[in-house]
Amino acid sequence: MENLTWRNDGECLIGRFAGEITMEITQDLKRAVEKALADTPAKPLVLDLSEVSFMDSSGIGFLVACNTRLQASGRALALLSPSSQVRKTLGLVQLMEFFKVAETEADLQNLAG
Repeated sequence: MENLTWRNDGECLIGRFAGEITMEITQDLKRAVEKALADTPAKPLVLDLSEVSFMDSSGIGFLVACNTRLQASGRALALLSPSSQVRKTLGLVQLMEFFKVAETEADLQNLAG
């Protein structure tokens, strides 16, 4: 999945996605996240959504399922610098408060602790 890059900062696993999160790619995105989580146990997952230009309802469902799954396994999910489109979409369905949101990478220290 070329729109998704991974890096491990020592505290968190950070996935950066650029482009649109729509029904056409959510299954591939889910598989990529599951593989990355299996390869990096016990670390919080951070999804950098600063370069997401559009997100539909399947993208919302993907984020909710990912957050729920991680919480159930004792891990955390944070959204890093969500774009204005992601904020608008999540805000319309009143889900911004459902997610931990970090504005900068420095804010992630609280997540790892």
